[in-house]
Amino acid sequence: ARAGDDGRLHALLEKRERARGGASGGAGGMNATSGMYFDEDGARDAAAASARASLPMSFGKQPTAHGGGGGGARGGGAAAQAWAREAMKRREDEDDEDARNATTTNDGRNDDDDDDDESNYDDDEYEEDAIPMSSEAIMDGFRKPATACAVDRSGIRCAAGSSDGVVRLYDFTGMKRDLQAFRTLTPREGYPVHAIDWSPSGDQFVVATGASQATVHDRDGVELGEFDKGDMYIRDLKNTKGHVSGLTDVKWNPIDRGTICTASEDGSARLWDVNYLGDARGSQKAVLKPQLLKPGRVHVTSCAYSHDGDMIACGVTDGSVQIFTSKGSGYKSATVGLVLPPSQQCHLDNHWSYNGRPSHLFKTAHPVGEEVTSLSFARDGRTLLSRCADGTLNVWDVRNVKAPLKRFEDLPTRHSETVVGWSPNDVYFYTGVDAERDGRGNAIPGGLCFFSREKLEMVRRVSTPTNCIAATWHPRLNQIFVGCGDAKGGEMRVLYDTKTSQGGVIPALGKRVRKSNDADFARIDVQEISYTPNALPAFKEPMPGKRKLDATDIARQALKKTPKQPKAGQDKNGILSGGTGGTLLTQQIMLNNDQLGEKNWMTMDARESILRHAEAAAKNPKFTKQAYEQTQPTQIWNTEDEDGAASD
Repeated sequence: ARAGDDGRLHALLEKRERARGGASGGAGGMNATSGMYFDEDGARDAAAASARASLPMSFGKQPTAHGGGGGGARGGGAAAQAWAREAMKRREDEDDEDARNATTTNDGRNDDDDDDDESNYDDDEYEEDAIPMSSEAIMDGFRKPATACAVDRSGIRCAAGSSDGVVRLYDFTGMKRDLQAFRTLTPREGYPVHAIDWSPSGDQFVVATGASQATVHDRDGVELGEFDKGDMYIRDLKNTKGHVSGLTDVKWNPIDRGTICTASEDGSARLWDVNYLGDARGSQKAVLKPQLLKPGRVHVTSCAYSHDGDMIACGVTDGSVQIFTSKGSGYKSATVGLVLPPSQQCHLDNHWSYNGRPSHLFKTAHPVGEEVTSLSFARDGRTLLSRCADGTLNVWDVRNVKAPLKRFEDLPTRHSETVVGWSPNDVYFYTGVDAERDGRGNAIPGGLCFFSREKLEMVRRVSTPTNCIAATWHPRLNQIFVGCGDAKGGEMRVLYDTKTSQGGVIPALGKRVRKSNDADFARIDVQEISYTPNALPAFKEPMPGKRKLDATDIARQALKKTPKQPKAGQDKNGILSGGTGGTLLTQQIMLNNDQLGEKNWMTMDARESILRHAEAAAKNPKFTKQAYEQTQPTQIWNTEDEDGAASD
């Protein structure tokens, strides 16, 4: 046994020397040297063993024999050395065995089989487990479809807008099981809400409606201000200080909390500085003018920032998708210089800049005249998604503007706000589709479709009873907020997983809402009195909770009473008093001229009014005597006899 231990030790030392690049001497020299090292070590171990034997056991262990080695101090040191050598040998043998097992599995399969099994497992988890869809919560109360939805980065506040122009704010920390909004606001009366986005810090959010001015609100919904409106009579859009037509989309810079991008139907996208909101000179920062493929007016229907905030993508109704840089040498001053001949005519000191040359131009991205409803960048900044109202979804590589990587069709939508977005890890991208009817008239529900970025194919569809319009996948909560609805109403659906999702609506679902009870309104110390507010004063009981009126209040109420309306017409004397009892200046003049009262000729017979002057005229013919005294002819009367013969 001792000879076998020495042989294994020699082999181990030779292996170490070769690994360390030892001396070039022969094996016999190394063996001799090794034997010398062995003798010295053995002598030291023997001395230590003899000294340890004379000391108490608490100071050390007595050497024990290992194998069939000799006895005594020398035998104890040799046994310890042999045990150490065997332990090292076993460790090296285990390492070699693990290396051999790495190439062949225990069941006889090779590495390719393991890779296939691992890929299959990843695919199963990739297609089923990654999407939080095991549970669902519904936030109802919308009178119209929910067209916009945004959640702040902390995952505490949510803002949802609908086509009836109402924005609802949700606070997940104070929400009950009924999932109702704690505040509702209407940014612009009569205009639908197209887009909502939160600032990077989460203290403000911006709302884009059908009006030409976007509004900025704090996290409690209080309006902080609105952007400026441009001059619609100026043809060149770079010379106006704001939009002149309705907004279509709005995005907050993901890096700079002071910059907002808006898109409008006037054919431009504009950058705004929130820090100068309400300033006299305006808060417009820059104007983005899309490159026109042919002369005419176009609409910019959507916009999107890249995750680093360096690129801005715009969707145009001429079928193109254009990408601008958010800063750089492409921006020029919009100041209009002097017009010299014949004299100084105009000088407009516009403090903003403009950019009319996109860095990337996808000319035939979509059909001409169709709206690009949404755009979204991947986190790498090289992949772009574009959703169109013609029912298509294109996946672009910004380094190739000629053709998309993949075009998905048969995704019907009739809403200009249908969104497209990415999952938090960019493994999936998703978009909504509308409900429709097949050839037989059967209803096909809408849904949220998920696509694999790696395979470029649809992997999942989560159905919704109505049209699916807005959607956002929050990375911190791992919950998907879906806005849907139709002409009858709308709702917000929240998809989550009980194992992987956290926060959001999950704590609220455990908070039970207190049910109303009829006993809540019962008071035993109040008499049973019937309150009749329309009864006579003598029988009217004072309403509970109202302060008793004093003399001052009664007099004040008397003054507030509406006076009786005057009765139009004449009194018994024919005076147009109007029922007030007084006379007017016109009535007094008419009375003096015998046009009112008893002498009013309008109320008398014409013959009687003339004959009433006959007696006065006979006594004093002052009106007829002078006129007919000299010219009055002699009256000749015809007389007849009794026999009927006429006299001469």
